Amino acid sequence: MAALGLLLWTLALSVHGSRADIILTQSPTVESVSVGGSVTLNCQSSSSSFQSSLAWYLQKPGESPKLLFSSVGSRVSGIPSRFTDGRSGTNFMLKISGVQAEDAGDYYCNTRPTLTVLPPSAVELSTQKTATLTCLANKGFPSNWAVRWKVDTSSKGSETSAGLLGKDGLYSWSSTLTLTEDEWNKAGSLVCEATQGSQSPVTQALNKAECSV
Repeated sequence: MAALGLLLWTLALSVHGSRADIILTQSPTVESVSVGGSVTLNCQSSSSSFQSSLAWYLQKPGESPKLLFSSVGSRVSGIPSRFTDGRSGTNFMLKISGVQAEDAGDYYCNTRPTLTVLPPSAVELSTQKTATLTCLANKGFPSNWAVRWKVDTSSKGSETSAGLLGKDGLYSWSSTLTLTEDEWNKAGSLVCEATQGSQSPVTQALNKAECSV
């Protein structure tokens, strides 16, 4: 039988948790497996407090990364049942049973970006009568995360930068929303949301009560 290569990029991914940064390490780096065979790919977390929101992707040459699992046990619709995932302590696993030729490519384990929201300044509100809010999305993968603002649960037009690729192979984005003074005063909930494929969104709210404006 013909052998094909399954390439795992070894990434050190920093996920900003409430206690300490979590590092994810993939193994093996490169795996060669025959068509019809089976292979298990591992993603080791440095922290036992890491939750189950770990995603697996497959990227083929010249194509965008394809989401396989959005979290442990959550296989994306349309992904063949020969792909299964699991977890044992701090080790996350992706198993392919009955490998097919089209399964060759780069496999990634990753988590979602971390969001930070920045409030408007009092000077801007008093002098320009506008309120500019900024959302920073850091250390995400792949590059097609969409970052947007919601005001009182409704999407609001905002300016979002293209993903900036860092030296660690992860992307960062920023989304800026400008409101009039009246819109700012009337706004109840202000939420930054990052979405990608069928994954549940990452959200971060801005608490107006804690703002100095």
